[in-house]
Amino acid sequence: MEESRRIKVYLNGKPVNIFKGMKVKHILSLEIQQEIKSGESIITDEEGNERGLEGSLSDGEKLRIGKRQNIA
Repeated sequence: MEESRRIKVYLNGKPVNIFKGMKVKHILSLEIQQEIKSGESIITDEEGNERGLEGSLSDGEKLRIGKRQNIA
């Protein structure tokens, strides 16, 4: 029963199992969250769209973190 409440997302190619309803910020360390808030780092989806920390997550979603100047 608990499995049906979980989804799997990928962060920089690594699987992360989380509960449905969790936000982008929940899969990131506090350090990375601060880097994103300051604009030093950015998180994008597989299509290159920038994602916010409060964004919702979907099963199978692929996200990538990088330094802002290295993301094209």
